[in-house]
Amino acid sequence: MFTLNDVMTIPEASERWGISNDTIHSRIRTITKDDAKFQAAFEAGLIKKSHGAWLITSSLMKMWFGSEVKTNDNE
Repeated sequence: MFTLNDVMTIPEASERWGISNDTIHSRIRTITKDDAKFQAAFEAGLIKKSHGAWLITSSLMKMWFGSEVKTNDNE
């Protein structure tokens, strides 16, 4: 189960991981082209689109980009 801190929009993920929105969007475009990979991530609750906004989990971000960049704002 995920907490609210584990689920985020692309802009929040971009800030927390220190990478561009475009980099995350590119990874999402890649995974959505592979039905099996996307379905597996969706069913695992790692990614979903809600009212036009992608919601992704910290688990998925860690799989794609490694550890979150630590800043003073992170809890």
